[in-house]
Amino acid sequence: MSELTTQDWYKILLEDLKKLAFKGISIIKWQIGDRILADFDKFGNPKYGDKRVEGLAKDLDVSSQDIWFCLAYRRKFSNALENVSWREIIKQLPEPKKEKGKTPELPKGKYQVIYADPPWDIGSMVLDKWESPLADKYPTMTREELLELPIQNLTADDCVCFMWATLSTLPQALELLNTWGFQYHITITWDKGNGWSMSGFHRKTELCLVGYKGILSNVVKQKGEYIPTVFAEKKRKHSEKPELMYKFIEERTIGSKVELFARIKRKGWTFWGDQLNGND
Repeated sequence: MSELTTQDWYKILLEDLKKLAFKGISIIKWQIGDRILADFDKFGNPKYGDKRVEGLAKDLDVSSQDIWFCLAYRRKFSNALENVSWREIIKQLPEPKKEKGKTPELPKGKYQVIYADPPWDIGSMVLDKWESPLADKYPTMTREELLELPIQNLTADDCVCFMWATLSTLPQALELLNTWGFQYHITITWDKGNGWSMSGFHRKTELCLVGYKGILSNVVKQKGEYIPTVFAEKKRKHSEKPELMYKFIEERTIGSKVELFARIKRKGWTFWGDQLNGND
């Protein structure tokens, strides 16, 4: 049994799900997702490094993918679909989120350049025409979890930080930048060429806040071509950041570099995150 079953609410949830039983029926799959989401509403969505769904799958003796599809099904449809096969429903759902292990230990040493793409806890939002929830894309961290990260232990006396933020998380990003020990300097805007629309606005840009501690000119080159405050690059996979940003940092900053919440390794960098996947 996973450790989660020591909590009373989880035991009740587990028993309810066992009663529903996993039979390949669309109505039951919807009910399963509905029952789990009822507890997510009470106790919060899975966060960065959380293995709650994996624990449920283990104790129910099913795959975590099946659980995630039930959740995605319930989130997308307010009522169960009748006379539609489960196979056909799955085709309309986003890919299941890959759960990760515990948040890894921060790297050792001091760095002159910090590059961060925080997993903001935006919650379930309409990201595209398929209404795929952000929580299904990757695990997130709460405001408190991000603020508590001891990033100050990584920063050299002179250090610059490049931090990604969405248009809706700008206030949290400014707070986080300050808490990590950086003075806000400027914002770089990425034109992704396309985006999603909500409340009358077509949101096709993303922001990279720049902050520093110590002397900025010791870590950002002052001669030659400058880093632009606006640039365009077509977006690729969800949440994948532009190649140009790496180019700007590598060519225009001085000193050792660490990327926080990294997904891909890159030569000459130190990386930290629970979603690292291969080498560049």
